[in-house]
Amino acid sequence: MATAAAAAPRPTAASVPSERARDLRLDFFRGLGLILIFIDHVPDNPISNYTLISIAFCDATELFVFISGYTAALVFVGLARRAGTPFATAQVLRRCWTLYVAHIFLFVIFTAQVAWTVERLANPMFAEEMNVTGFLREPHIAVLQALSLQFQPTYMNILPLYILLMLGLAVSLAGLRWWKLLIVVGAVGPYVAVQLADLNLPTYPDGHWYFNPFAWQLLFNAGALLGVLFEVEKRDWSPPSWLVPAAAAFVVGASALRIAVNEGWLSGAAVQAIWQIADKTDMGPLRLLNFAALAIVAVALAPRDAAWVHAPWLRPIIVCGQNGLNVFCVGIFLTVIGHALVVEINPGLAPQILVTIVGTVAQIAVAYYLEWLKGRGRAAAAGGGGA
Repeated sequence: MATAAAAAPRPTAASVPSERARDLRLDFFRGLGLILIFIDHVPDNPISNYTLISIAFCDATELFVFISGYTAALVFVGLARRAGTPFATAQVLRRCWTLYVAHIFLFVIFTAQVAWTVERLANPMFAEEMNVTGFLREPHIAVLQALSLQFQPTYMNILPLYILLMLGLAVSLAGLRWWKLLIVVGAVGPYVAVQLADLNLPTYPDGHWYFNPFAWQLLFNAGALLGVLFEVEKRDWSPPSWLVPAAAAFVVGASALRIAVNEGWLSGAAVQAIWQIADKTDMGPLRLLNFAALAIVAVALAPRDAAWVHAPWLRPIIVCGQNGLNVFCVGIFLTVIGHALVVEINPGLAPQILVTIVGTVAQIAVAYYLEWLKGRGRAAAAGGGGA
């Protein structure tokens, strides 16, 4: 099963003028993506019938990758302009190390959860569902493969992608500043190669990356380029009058087509043809266009000065977005518990809804706890320290 979620790089006090200058739309959509990911991962969850995964040919994965690229450019390209490209590159690599440590830590917790559940429920099928059979069979090899990002259990395939994308940013940082056309060519070329030749990386024991990095880097780099143009270089651009209506029409048409696929209204050959151009692993063209259209409509409905972003009832989502990596890790932990509860113990409607509510509230609670810690830390620093 696909997963998606994690946090884009967080601006530091040295990288942004002030908290007031922060574009809360980025935090809102990132937090929304984290919550949608958890909802979509609850098996047979009726609420997921109303999320992007059921009404579009894209989902929170695209949202995460695009915002990650956009925010990474905002932070690190801006830092490169102030402190130099070598220092900014070192900070990108530092972020990669943080993500890598988080991935390994999460892998240990994840496999321990699954192993304990398999033993307690006496159901080896759960290990197969979570794709950790290789670990239980030969853990010494599986751990080494996990360290090299080649062993990717279910729900554990987004952080390896994100690590590779950030490593790519470390290489392309100078290009984003001075040679943007080179970045465009370097992003489009591998994507086209994937669509024509099915290029991908292997995984342990005998698979391939669920999120093909050669394809998904296109969306990350597109976000990075737009982040440089609009946030770092402050470029002004007014879309042509036809763009937003055309994007809205595409979104409506794609939703109608997705519903027709879900309801079985199309022939098998038609459905197969659609999924060939909407493949998630290789980010098919239909998937890419669907997300682009959604992004255009979202920006039109949520301009930078939109008052609704500051609404108190949206604050929990924004706080989740501002603490994305930690919230994501908690979400994976809760997903394994929820999966075991819903599939292996009680597959009824009530447990599905209960798991969704409790898991979402837990993610929000963790985010607010982390915000409280940061607030206390800032207060202590402003006061010159403390006990």
